[in-house]
Amino acid sequence: MKKDFIRLTLSLLILVSIFYIFQQKQIAKESITYFPIDPTVTFPKANTTLTFSKKRFDEYSILWESNSSINKLAYLRQDMSLLYANGKLISTMGEWKQNTLELSEKKTVVERESNYLQAITFHYAEIHDASERIFSSQKISADNLYVINSKFENTPIFFHHPNNLVEKDWAKTLDKEAFDYAEYAYRQGLKKFHISADQYHTKLLLTELTPYNDAPLPHFSKEQSAKIIGQLTEGLYKNYFLGIIKEDGTIADPIGSSIPIILISDNHLLILFTTADDEPIVLRQQISTL
Repeated sequence: MKKDFIRLTLSLLILVSIFYIFQQKQIAKESITYFPIDPTVTFPKANTTLTFSKKRFDEYSILWESNSSINKLAYLRQDMSLLYANGKLISTMGEWKQNTLELSEKKTVVERESNYLQAITFHYAEIHDASERIFSSQKISADNLYVINSKFENTPIFFHHPNNLVEKDWAKTLDKEAFDYAEYAYRQGLKKFHISADQYHTKLLLTELTPYNDAPLPHFSKEQSAKIIGQLTEGLYKNYFLGIIKEDGTIADPIGSSIPIILISDNHLLILFTTADDEPIVLRQQISTL
């Protein structure tokens, strides 16, 4: 009887521990949340890389990596990475750790077609000070890679930036394919939601945000821009990365969606894209400059 009681007690303790760990992971999993920026927290390292790996039969593989570190111990480090091919999302990575400085993740992606690959990572840190006030810090990194996989060549041509006429021609072709797809999705959104693009002073592809790590967005200060990008990251994480809420209330996987296009006015921004089945989606974010 006593042994059975001990076994039951131990079993309950194990179950409670497992539930607690699972609950903590779920809490952390959905915790990219904008807090006031801590200017003393910086990212000495934040990078995203795409590397051609190898070809096997008609397929080739790409090694996709992101690495970052901050100068202060963070309560939570979390990264959100997105990989697009010719304008469509083909893969995601999301890693988080508590009480750490560094965060790294990598994935091998296998493709067949010629592609213009664009990867972007939103690096995030949540910091708690001695008074239990909560702050955040952020950085964006990105990389791109052109891969031309022809049945007439034993080895695919690959490059980050075109260096000769052949590469320039291919880059022009693949750039246009990616841009045309994103622009088509954007136009579908404007039409469906009766949006006048003239009301917005800035139009950006999501993959064009990296320069605004250091430069302010048009019409805003650097501090205001950091807040806008921080809130944009939170919104994308909860309403895009984790799943897209469609018009009928169902949640769609973001894989296959178009690169979001961001329209910015003085008091709000819109994020426009289409799902894998071509349903236009618009997300709206208020802008507070206070």
